[in-house]
Amino acid sequence: MDDEVGRLTRLVGGLLMLAQAESGKLALNFTRVELDLLLTEVFTEIRVLAGSKVKVHLNDIDQVIVRGDRDRLKQVLLNLIANAIQYTPAGGEVFLSLSKVVDQGRLIVRDTGPGIPAEDLPHIFDRFYRAEKSRTRSKSSGFGLGLSIAKWIIEQHGGSIKVESKEGEGTTFVIWLNVLK
Repeated sequence: MDDEVGRLTRLVGGLLMLAQAESGKLALNFTRVELDLLLTEVFTEIRVLAGSKVKVHLNDIDQVIVRGDRDRLKQVLLNLIANAIQYTPAGGEVFLSLSKVVDQGRLIVRDTGPGIPAEDLPHIFDRFYRAEKSRTRSKSSGFGLGLSIAKWIIEQHGGSIKVESKEGEGTTFVIWLNVLK
């Protein structure tokens, strides 16, 4: 019962956030954000979640400063990396990197999981869409809101989020954000 209460609380929280976002009532607190420090912080926290199941690597990391809402950007990172860990089988790997490409920051989350079927890729940012079939869902599975929330947050920052995936070869999410000048 406690597990179900937690799941319903997360569902209501996600729906409330999306409703506030769509109505223009979700205020973002834009400040100077050092993405490299934020990614390092998330990396430290997420390794605890990964435990011994999946190896998480922090590869290349450049100093990248953006104008953004630090808490919301952290929410996006935690969501993407937690998904990568959840869907990557034991013994797999998750790779994180941050680089500066001209006037943009490029943040990459790549895993060695099973990948996402090609027919599901166009829909993964849709609200409530879940690529996994109902018989394979676990009690810890989400509601299909995390990626739509992540996309909204990144777009509010003037950025973009893309996904590339092949079944059996893993998934890569790439976030582009404008660098603070």
